[in-house]
Amino acid sequence: FISFVYAIVYAKDGGIPPNFAKAKVHITVLDVNDNSPSFGRQHYSLEVPENQDPVELFTLKATDLDTEESGRLEYKITAGDPDGDFRLDGFSGALSTSRPLDREQKNSYSLKVVVQDHGSPSLSSTATVEISVLDVNDNSPKFGSSSYTVDVSEDAAVGLVVLDATAIDVDEGENGQILYFLSQEAKGAFTVHPDTGKITTTALLDREKRASYIFQVYAVDLSPAAPRNTTAQVTINILDVNDNAPFFIQDPLIINVSSGSVSTHQVVATMRAEDKDFGANGSVFYRFSMPVRGFAINSLTGEIQTTEKLQTLTQTQRTLIVEAMDQGSPPQSSLGVVIIYVKEQDYKGIRFSRTARDVSIQENAAKGTAVAQAQAQHPDGTRDGITYSIFSGNKYHSFTISSSTGEIWVQSSNGLDFEDTPRLRLVVKAETTSSSSFMAVNLILQDVNDNLPRFQLQNYVAYMHEAQGYDFPIIQVVAEDVDQGQNGQVTYSIESSSQSGLFKIDPLTGSITTAAIMDREIWTQAQLVIKATDRGSPKLVGTATITVIIVDLNDNSPTIPVPREVRVPENSLIGTEITLVTGNDVDSSPVLSYSLQLDASSQGKFDIHRYNGRVSLTAPLDFEERTWYTLTIRASDSKHQSEANLTVLVEDVNDNAPTFAQDLYQVTLPEHSPSGSPIITVTATDRDSGENGKVTYRVVSSTRDRFYIDPKNGTLFIRQKAEFDPEQPSVSVVIEARDGGSPPLSSSATVQVQLIDVNDNAPIFHQLEYKATVSEDQLPGATILTLEAVDRDLSQENSGFDFAIASGNIGNAFQIESSVRFIEGHGFQTVGTLILAERLDFEALSRYNLTIAVSDRGVPQRSSSVPAIITVTDVNDNPPVFGRAEYIVSLSEGAAAGTEILRVTATDPDSAPYAEVQYSISSGDEMKLFSVDQWTGAVRLQKPLDRESRTSHVVIVQASDGHGHFALAPISVEVKDINDNRPYFPIATLTASIRENQPPNSAVTVLHAIDYDTGVYGQLKYYLMDHAGKDIFLVDPNSGEVRTRQIFDFEKVNSFNFIALAVDAGNNSATVTVQVYVTGEDEYDPVFTTSDLSFEVPEGAKKGQSIGQVQAKDEDGGVDGIVLYSFPNSSPYFDVNKTTGIIYLKMDSSGSSSGGSRSKRETRLMTMDVTAHSPLDTSRIASAQVTIDVTNTSFGLATDFNVLLVSIIAASLGVIVLLVIIAVALYLVRSKRKKKGQDTGNSTVSSGTALQKLDESKPTGGDRIYHQALPGYAGEEEGTGGGSYTRGGSLDPSHSSGRGSAEAAEDDEIRMINEYPRVASITSSMQEHISARGPDSGIQQDADQLSDISCEPGPLDASQWFKTKKLGSISGSLSGTLLSGQLPAYRDEGGGYLGVGRGLNISHPKDYSFPEDGKPSVDGSLTAIVASDEELRGSYNWDYLLNWCPQFQPLASVFTEIARLKDENLPPNNPRRPFQPKVKIDPKPRIDPPPLITSVAHPGAKSVPPKPAIARTFHHLASLRRSPISHEGSISSAAMSPSFSPSLSPLAARSPAVSPFGVTQGPSASIISTTEHSLENSDEAEMRI
Repeated sequence: FISFVYAIVYAKDGGIPPNFAKAKVHITVLDVNDNSPSFGRQHYSLEVPENQDPVELFTLKATDLDTEESGRLEYKITAGDPDGDFRLDGFSGALSTSRPLDREQKNSYSLKVVVQDHGSPSLSSTATVEISVLDVNDNSPKFGSSSYTVDVSEDAAVGLVVLDATAIDVDEGENGQILYFLSQEAKGAFTVHPDTGKITTTALLDREKRASYIFQVYAVDLSPAAPRNTTAQVTINILDVNDNAPFFIQDPLIINVSSGSVSTHQVVATMRAEDKDFGANGSVFYRFSMPVRGFAINSLTGEIQTTEKLQTLTQTQRTLIVEAMDQGSPPQSSLGVVIIYVKEQDYKGIRFSRTARDVSIQENAAKGTAVAQAQAQHPDGTRDGITYSIFSGNKYHSFTISSSTGEIWVQSSNGLDFEDTPRLRLVVKAETTSSSSFMAVNLILQDVNDNLPRFQLQNYVAYMHEAQGYDFPIIQVVAEDVDQGQNGQVTYSIESSSQSGLFKIDPLTGSITTAAIMDREIWTQAQLVIKATDRGSPKLVGTATITVIIVDLNDNSPTIPVPREVRVPENSLIGTEITLVTGNDVDSSPVLSYSLQLDASSQGKFDIHRYNGRVSLTAPLDFEERTWYTLTIRASDSKHQSEANLTVLVEDVNDNAPTFAQDLYQVTLPEHSPSGSPIITVTATDRDSGENGKVTYRVVSSTRDRFYIDPKNGTLFIRQKAEFDPEQPSVSVVIEARDGGSPPLSSSATVQVQLIDVNDNAPIFHQLEYKATVSEDQLPGATILTLEAVDRDLSQENSGFDFAIASGNIGNAFQIESSVRFIEGHGFQTVGTLILAERLDFEALSRYNLTIAVSDRGVPQRSSSVPAIITVTDVNDNPPVFGRAEYIVSLSEGAAAGTEILRVTATDPDSAPYAEVQYSISSGDEMKLFSVDQWTGAVRLQKPLDRESRTSHVVIVQASDGHGHFALAPISVEVKDINDNRPYFPIATLTASIRENQPPNSAVTVLHAIDYDTGVYGQLKYYLMDHAGKDIFLVDPNSGEVRTRQIFDFEKVNSFNFIALAVDAGNNSATVTVQVYVTGEDEYDPVFTTSDLSFEVPEGAKKGQSIGQVQAKDEDGGVDGIVLYSFPNSSPYFDVNKTTGIIYLKMDSSGSSSGGSRSKRETRLMTMDVTAHSPLDTSRIASAQVTIDVTNTSFGLATDFNVLLVSIIAASLGVIVLLVIIAVALYLVRSKRKKKGQDTGNSTVSSGTALQKLDESKPTGGDRIYHQALPGYAGEEEGTGGGSYTRGGSLDPSHSSGRGSAEAAEDDEIRMINEYPRVASITSSMQEHISARGPDSGIQQDADQLSDISCEPGPLDASQWFKTKKLGSISGSLSGTLLSGQLPAYRDEGGGYLGVGRGLNISHPKDYSFPEDGKPSVDGSLTAIVASDEELRGSYNWDYLLNWCPQFQPLASVFTEIARLKDENLPPNNPRRPFQPKVKIDPKPRIDPPPLITSVAHPGAKSVPPKPAIARTFHHLASLRRSPISHEGSISSAAMSPSFSPSLSPLAARSPAVSPFGVTQGPSASIISTTEHSLENSDEAEMRI
């Protein structure tokens, strides 16, 4: 049908050529509801599984040929769904479930579906949808009760039905079929029918063995994939049957009593019996089997008591037969024998030798098997006349006995069952005519393998899921064998079958596991026969069956066998079923569901029934739109899914007419075109295929005599020459296109052929030139000019024209618009309007020369042009502009006022009078330092600048045109510094040291000069000036680091001197003298030079007398070349001077002069080893052996005691006298020194070292040290001379004969001391070390080379040595160590002062504190180093001196101690404090440098002399023995216990203020100056590094 029609209506004017206009006319065909909706099918069949969540099943589609409301359809369910289980979408027709369905409630639905349109009146149609609900195993079997209780008599026969346990499953098919089985607690006594659920007995019951059974009965449905089960508990109570007779515990019962001990009515025996039965069947009563005399029995307890005296009764009367009877129906009874013997009566009857006997016999013994022989005898031992019988215990008549011999044998095997009764008792009676006797034969049955193993169930049922791996446990079966031992031990096996290889069983435990991977698609279940075999002989086998049901798993994907192609005509109705898809799934469940996967173009055209796979059409097909569709059908089992492609081929139907590209074709034809000229080719297309789409053309209008068309390709030709007709300039030709279908369809189009006019006239302007004036502030959009032109052609194309700007439109400032206006006298004409398009700028361009062209629209196009001059007038619209956005100028602070700094320039692009610029300072010059010229812009300095007050200025300069426009520019003036500071070194001479043999490029020191200028003038370069220094050293010009170029040898050259230069960028320079000392190493061994090492002690030699001398030399220099001598093993008779090598006596020889001539004496020799070494601990050592002739002495001989005693007393008196003399001398010397020191003020004290002996004890050899040059004794005189000590000269220690020599009144050593009281140099090596050290930052530098002088513990710890001393007060001074004025060298962490010179050791840190008695601690002091006999030895305890080092403590402890100290300048209040400082006034305030944290001093650091210790006087030292070293001077607080003043500098707070070593700058004696150092010449002071 056609709902609307389009018509194209053309309108043509009468112009030449004519113009056309067209309009599309839309004709709507109003619909009438004359078509009912219709379904593709009237009946639909669907399936849906129960319990599914709401899911779409299918889409019902109906068609209605009507349109709009009449064609709008609505679907609804009108019947068959009263509960609303389904939902039908009213718009789409999609049918789905609204809730899960329950097949057990309703298994099918018949829905009536109505589709209704919205026309008036409404029309409808109906379809029926049959829906089957598929079963899902959602119901478990149900028993009638959750538990059952049944009573069964124990004598029930095998096979008796004891319970009908039937369950019901409301599911259908396999889901509703039930399988029954029991749990293993049934113990094989019961079984259940697998189909009916009836439970029957499978074995005889015995209540006495098991009174009840409680087990589970299982009901499992046969669903292959998800079987459901339920259980019920079955309790079977075994009812008792009176099948057991009472059994006496002891039979016969023999009682031996004394007649006197038993009274009447006394219980003499108790006969007890047991009955295994229950209730009345097990209730036992007792009685005598026949009336008896003298006894009575309690029927309930079995107690037997006498009624008469026993001695009145005969033995026969005392033999009692007791009957035990139960209360069962019928009752059962047993007989027992009680025999009472009276001890006082002699028994004369027969008697068995024993009352009981145990006999073993196999169960099931054959008839005739001998058991035992019971024999009784008379008192005389004879057995005549005795008759035997079985009195009791032979219930089943299993035995018989010979009445004459008493032999017992088996009569029948009945009752001989070990498993039932393992022990039997036969009571044998022997009797004669006058007496009887009883004996029990206890039969112990031996087990025989007579019982088969019995499984707990005869039919086992087990479930397992398929695809389980190997060794998956299935079930454990249990079989029991009531036999004993090996007869009851069971092994399990599977009987061979076709399926037995799928499983395996543990032979010991009965656990069954898989031996293969099960696939339910191959085996749905497996039937096995399992065997239980005992180990008896012969072996017995029990069997049972097991059914293993394989539960299906959804482990297979479905498959979809679909056709590859399906052909569907394009005019097929909606709802047509295309094909049926049936998926295959070897799994049992769940139900397959189907769905379609469609691309975008296929959506809504196809649908599939979700559960039955029917594919149907849900939208019309159009072959012309698409010829084929690929549908992807997906089948899913909820876990796996498969896909298959279905190709739907759409078959064509001739339902499309040919269609032209356009309804009207307009073509032009030049006049005078020849006949046969092609005009146009029209094309029509047909969407159909094949013949239905084949198109042919023809002319159907009345003009076919003038035109013709090619029927195949649609080309239109003219039949004759074309002539232009002004009256008919165009011709219409109608062309038809027809297809080849049946019936054919066609369409038509019109071709409008129009003749073409010739364009032979160009448009002409009315004026030859146009002019206009425009202000530069004119807004865009203003009209500047109006242009007019005329074209004499008549056709619209040739006479119409357009205006354009051909050239001169710079910046596209103008544009021209063409418009049609009515001009009086000319009618409607096209005019051009020149419009301002952009803002103008007079400063950029003041005149535009435009060329305006006009062109018609003909072909070929004709045109003409005209000039247009546009003049731009100026407006003040530009502010001044500076040449630079910012001005930066540098100006020296020395520039004079009036100096022109710079000129600023600003320009104004406007024309006069708007371009005159004036300058002024806007801001930033509050101090009126600058000015600017109003017209030139010259900026000048009004006042001098001061860089110290302000380093830069920013001035804002303004440029104005005087008419409201201005500009600002900042001027940054940087005040430059002048290079007015020269660099300088803080010290004139820089001293450094380096050890010999260091590799080239080793660090020596760092040059550092100071320049107060900043920037480039403050950056210094360092150079070496003299060539000698350049050849040996090199310096880094930037860092000033000095390094070596070669390796040094101390023995060749031990010092260097060169000049270093520091230069700044302004060529200002400073120089410093660098003194580099080379320190030595111990490289050579000492060599003894004495050829004869044999000596003799003369007669009468006295103590201290020299007997010989050894000499050695060492090629090393410095302290390493000093040779000291010692005996490695001390001798009581001899000692050696350590410095001179003179061997002297330690005691008188005591030789006897009356002993005869020497020739008559026996020669006695002593040999001793002497060593030569340097003072250092790491010294090289040489040894030699000395032979001493002691023939003339008593050495080694027994000494007369009286002589020895006299000698000791004499020596003691001499020592006392000597001590008194020394004390007086010390007092006088001290008084004189003190007075002289007060007079001279800051004068220096005499040299000498305070080496005060503390007591008479002799220190060890490790406490001695020697110097190459010894400080002399000054005594009370003060020498001022001094000279250098030359090795090998008269002062060489090797030339000394020893202070104790009796051969010389004054030896070289004493002469050296007296002549040279002040030796300027200690040793060359130590002097170099000392001069190479100065103050540093407290951080050790790599170049310090101090690793060999670190503080190490000496051979004897000072604190331990001090503990043995009795110390009073001490005083003295230290000299000969450092040159005065030398600064202390210290370390920042952990070490305090650095010792100087090689071999100086620093002892362990000690705390500086005062003891409780107020006396200072001298732990590690220099005064405690003199041995008691050093005056006699001619040597001094220098070892300890060289081992001395300051004692330090943690910094926090030092500050704590400082806080506790009182100001030394205050008057002393503590009378016990031995230190009384002298009050000194500094000539100038001290400038102590702050502590530094780097190894390089900060710029400008000055050399600060140390604050020396204040002299202290010790008045009580006069009583002590005098040391050979002068005691004048003061004790340094650093050498003794420190005494800090609160005014200490920060550096002093970190370490002691004064080193115990000082160095003078000249030949004067080495002392510690007691004067305060002035800072007047600090700039000229020498800094030591």
